[in-house]
Amino acid sequence: MKTARTFFSGIAAALRKFLSHHSGFSPRLRIEWTLFVIIALVFCGIALHNQWFWRVNYTLYDSALQQFHRPPPDDIVILAIDDDDISRIGQWPWPREIHAHAIDRLTEAGANAVLLDILFSEPDRRTLETDEMLADAIRRNGRVVLPLIHEQTYSGSRERLPIPSLTHAAAALGHIHSELDPDGIIRSTYLFEGLGEARWPHVSLALLKLTHPQTASHYPVARSTEPFFMNIDVWQRQNWFHIPFFGPPGHFKSYSYARWAAGEIPLDAVRDRIVFIGTTATGLGDAHPTPVSGFSRPMSGVEISAHTFEALRLGLNLRMLPTAISWMLFSLMLLVLFAAYFRLRPGPAVIVTQIALLVGYYSTDFFLYYTQRIVQPASFFLAAILAYPLWSWRRLAMALRFLEQENLLLRLQPGALTSGSPTTFHPLIEPVSRSIETLRRTHERLETARRERESFLSFLSHDMRSPQSSIIALIEMRRQGHTHLTDEECFEKIEHYARKTSRLADEFVMRAKALQLTQADLKELELTAFVDETLDEIWPLAIKNNITIHRNYDGEAFVLGHYTLLARALFNLVHNAIKFSPDCSEITVSVIDEHNFWRVSVKDQGIGLSEEAQQRLLGLPVGHALPTETGLVLGLALVRTVIDRHGGVLKISSSPEKGATFSFRLPKIGR
Repeated sequence: MKTARTFFSGIAAALRKFLSHHSGFSPRLRIEWTLFVIIALVFCGIALHNQWFWRVNYTLYDSALQQFHRPPPDDIVILAIDDDDISRIGQWPWPREIHAHAIDRLTEAGANAVLLDILFSEPDRRTLETDEMLADAIRRNGRVVLPLIHEQTYSGSRERLPIPSLTHAAAALGHIHSELDPDGIIRSTYLFEGLGEARWPHVSLALLKLTHPQTASHYPVARSTEPFFMNIDVWQRQNWFHIPFFGPPGHFKSYSYARWAAGEIPLDAVRDRIVFIGTTATGLGDAHPTPVSGFSRPMSGVEISAHTFEALRLGLNLRMLPTAISWMLFSLMLLVLFAAYFRLRPGPAVIVTQIALLVGYYSTDFFLYYTQRIVQPASFFLAAILAYPLWSWRRLAMALRFLEQENLLLRLQPGALTSGSPTTFHPLIEPVSRSIETLRRTHERLETARRERESFLSFLSHDMRSPQSSIIALIEMRRQGHTHLTDEECFEKIEHYARKTSRLADEFVMRAKALQLTQADLKELELTAFVDETLDEIWPLAIKNNITIHRNYDGEAFVLGHYTLLARALFNLVHNAIKFSPDCSEITVSVIDEHNFWRVSVKDQGIGLSEEAQQRLLGLPVGHALPTETGLVLGLALVRTVIDRHGGVLKISSSPEKGATFSFRLPKIGR
């Protein structure tokens, strides 16, 4: 508990320090990150405690067991009762004189010790003499270990030992049970078991006490400290032992038991060796799946005992890493991962996640091979796998919220550079893409505004000053008598320059007013009426240039608009058409019905425009305006601003020497 409290205090202090160093991040982001970390750590702890992902942990453990592959020791030999032996000798069980003769040959050969993994719990049905013959053979050898089993009967549990004569003759007894995991695979056993008290060692440990007593002393039985509460009818188990299998079935050197008993195998094959005798034949029920079986090839019980013996002899005592320590270990790894999420961009965060998953995967191999501890990283795996998409979702949501807020601020600002409203974007477009597209358009409009600002600065510094400079020059020349102009001619030129300055100033003020236009400033108006008024105003100029203006209306056209600004925009379009059209040509002004919109167009028969000139007039980044286009660019800047503030777009359709058509459309309103 003290260690856990210290760990929790350390985590809390680390979180506070980490967040204090990153106080520049938004409070909401820091709160969400903290909750994210806490939920992940709690989930990891609960999953570890309740073994939610035991199957994944077992799979990783089985894979890590491959690191324990070792060549078979020379001093271990298995005498296997296989299918060929059953065919040769006959139906199982065999006469006990065969076993007695086999034990005598082992004694003669000088075998180090023998594990006879065959249950002799009942007397021979034919004659008791064979039982005594086998007991004498076991007694003469003096180093034979026999198995016992736990048997469940109607009356309860019981220990099923060999018959008394064999029990007394054996050097030691041991249980042969292995632990079957929920997936049906044997991975472990208990070193001590027994009825009421775990006093019987595993046969492998019993054999180890005969061959290596000093090593066997490292595995003492854990006696119960409360015998009063012991139940003599309950099978007790102690000292859980995970078996580090050293290879697949058939790993150890093996000979035929029947051939050995018949004297066909030389005595030197088992001299000074530890001999395991057991059944491997199909159908005898002593084969089990193990982590190293593979290809549905089970491992016999006697070979499982051989693996267990070798592990005990080598001191490979695999143990589960305590849940609390596992949780602390994986919590630290998660904290490092989440700190990386907090600081890194998505690309590096993916790499960090992959590294964390690899570290988690190989942690099982590392701990098993170097510390003989079994870790359970499945909960960490799931937390790490889910962490990245969940955190990315939160970052994406925050980024989207930021984009939407920025777009909203741009739209709400007076003279906003984005046209339209949020509903002008198609609802089926992915939200982030939609917001990015909006910002892209805003950037384009900002770029257009920058170019227009430069144009207007040039306009203020050159075009507005040029008429004033001309007026001053005329006055100075007149005062010094250097001009041949009469007073009347001089006054006319001064008046021309003054009117030009006034017109340019008026254009500048109009555009400033257009930039301040809001939805509340729009009123209902009828397009054809104000088009007529505008054309009547400019009619004298058309007559002066011998130009005919035609009117083409599809009917009454009601829209929301600002009368003065729209009239000035239309005036500029018609004025430009007159200015760049030859004498005796025609101009057509149309109001066309287009479903939910009214389109206003001005078509002339003038000199036309090149593609590059059209791009310049629409405010797109194409070179610089030609001197002959300067006034046109400035005039159309006002037109574009007015149309934009009304939710429309100015369009140009033209080609050189074939005239030009300038048009825009406005939404209809119902009557």
